[in-house]
Amino acid sequence: MSTRFRTIIAKVSDGILTITLNRPDRRNALNDAMVKELLEVFSVYESSSEVKVLILTGSGSSFCAGADLRYLNDLLEKDLNEHLKDSIQLRDMFRQLFIFPKPTIAMVNGPAIGGGCGLANACDLVIATRDAKFGYPEVKIGFVPAIVSVLLIASIGIRRAKELLLTGRIISSGEARRFDLVNMVVPEQDDLERRVMETAESLKLNAPSSLTFTKNFVNRIVMDDFERHLSDAAVLNAESRLNENFREGLLSFIEKRKPEWK
Repeated sequence: MSTRFRTIIAKVSDGILTITLNRPDRRNALNDAMVKELLEVFSVYESSSEVKVLILTGSGSSFCAGADLRYLNDLLEKDLNEHLKDSIQLRDMFRQLFIFPKPTIAMVNGPAIGGGCGLANACDLVIATRDAKFGYPEVKIGFVPAIVSVLLIASIGIRRAKELLLTGRIISSGEARRFDLVNMVVPEQDDLERRVMETAESLKLNAPSSLTFTKNFVNRIVMDDFERHLSDAAVLNAESRLNENFREGLLSFIEKRKPEWK
């Protein structure tokens, strides 16, 4: 069964739900419509008995380039309440993916940057092609990577998370493997889907209840602080957008010039 949205494609086949981010012309960047549709598809299938495994990937040559700067530019004149509403929706989308009751696999077929890297981190397993890139460059353009930092710290710990978040550097899939951002790197693009499907099929052989109970238990180890920090992060994300450096960073990036920080 295939369900088509405006910005994503959701297809269920033989117990596997494949969600494809489908804005290749924008490198599958996150905008309001995509966040809403991801929230919807997670909600629709989280209790579905026909879904045993979720695979998340991107169309074209990118996994997800992070936030769509055109969409962020439209938010420049919004007030705090409107930014907070948008940030809470973003927080809820990442949270729903993180707690999705079935095993989730990020099939990273290209760059996973900013929020795109956050999507990969929210999945249980990450399998990437050798040519994929990862990173959180938000600080380079005046953003605060608040919500995704909670996911990152839960995945790799605070020391390595600080290195990626504060430097904003982009790393290769090989280095991402050493950072524990990635579980497996495949040498060629053509091998990626095969290895992901092999992994999904092996997960399907396990008892569904055991998978759900195990995932929920492991998540609960970090969930108390995780929930609180996600809520704090949504507020910080909204408030930081009112900072003049956010405006300067966004405009300088769009205008292709060096930012002048205050």
